[in-house]
Parts: sequence; C-alpha cells; structure tokens
Amino acid sequence: MGSAAALGVKDHCGWAVLVAVGGTPESPGVLLRGRVTLLADPALPDQPYHAATGLDVAAAGELIGRVERAARTAARDALDAAARELAGAGHDVLGVALDLGAVGAGRMALPGDLATVLSKHHYLHGAEGELYHEALADAARNTGLEASRYDFKELREIAARVLGPGAAGRVDGLRAQVGTPWTRDHKDAALAALLALNAADRR
Repeated sequence: MGSAAALGVKDHCGWAVLVAVGGTPESPGVLLRGRVTLLADPALPDQPYHAATGLDVAAAGELIGRVERAARTAARDALDAAARELAGAGHDVLGVALDLGAVGAGRMALPGDLATVLSKHHYLHGAEGELYHEALADAARNTGLEASRYDFKELREIAARVLGPGAAGRVDGLRAQVGTPWTRDHKDAALAALLALNAADRR
C-alpha cells in the first residue's frame, strides 16, 4: 500500500488551482500542484450566465447547458489525470476536497428559475460559481473519488477546529518546501486537501 494523499481544488470560472497533499496535519507535504482548465473549448464563454443575459430563455438554457457539459468533461479529465499521476508515484488517493458552493444565489440556477437568475445581476456570479462547483463534484463521482466539501470562506476556522490552531500556518509555510507560486488559492486547496485526508484517515 502506498502513502495516503488527498486532492484539494480551488476553482474559478473556467480554471482551478489543484494541490495534492500527504503526511499529517503536524507535518504536511505537497505532492502535486498546478493550474488546470475547467473549460477546454475556447469557443464557449467561461461565464455563460453573463453571456446569456441578452438571449431568450431557451437559447440561454442551451448555451449554459453546453458549458455545463464541457465543464464536467474538463473537470473529470483534470481530476482523473491528477489521480493517475499520484497513483503512478505510489500514492493512494483517498479523496478530493471541493468548495461547498453557494447556498443562496447559486442554488437558484435551476431550469424553472433561469429567467429569474438572468434578470437579476446579483444572482449571476453565484450561478457561475455553482456551475463549476457542481462540475467538479460530478467529476469526483465519475472518477471514483470521495468528495469532501467545505465552505472555503470559513476554511481556516474549520481547520483550526478540526486539525488544530497551527494547521493553517503550517500549510502557509509550505512555500519554503515548494517555492513559488504559493498563492492564497494554493494554500486554500492544500488546507482543504489536508482536511479531506484527515477525514479519510478517520473513516
């Protein structure tokens, strides 16, 4: 049996930062990191809800549906490639940590509510984010990875409660191990992965 690992993903519209970690909350290590695409087709808009605001509902739904399908394929390919790379290096990938996503505006992005979402600008950003959150969750299921979802806005508080008050600082300090870039996205992805790894170890 290889060493345990977990993936963490901090997503944006059309792309994401992915970090894999191993080790323990007291001594974490970075096994893989990179930027991955969540929308491989350059002909499609990475913010389809914004792009669809000038269309009728049927055409808007068709455009958004095309982006959703493309995002699911790209997300699945990205997670599958990362899991294969880790497995090839002798690591057992125990799961993937994803953003919990919106609980309000993004959840409005349902077929019956599409006209409402498109008519209210403050709903659009939540709906865009939810599209990519759900593409990654679907990709995890299709790749056979156990998905743990966290509210990334509260990630450091969650980590302090679950892993101990020094966990986030140790993840921040991994820059000394891996060099740059080690942005907030990398830190969040790594911290979420460490939470997922800890959860898997306890199951």
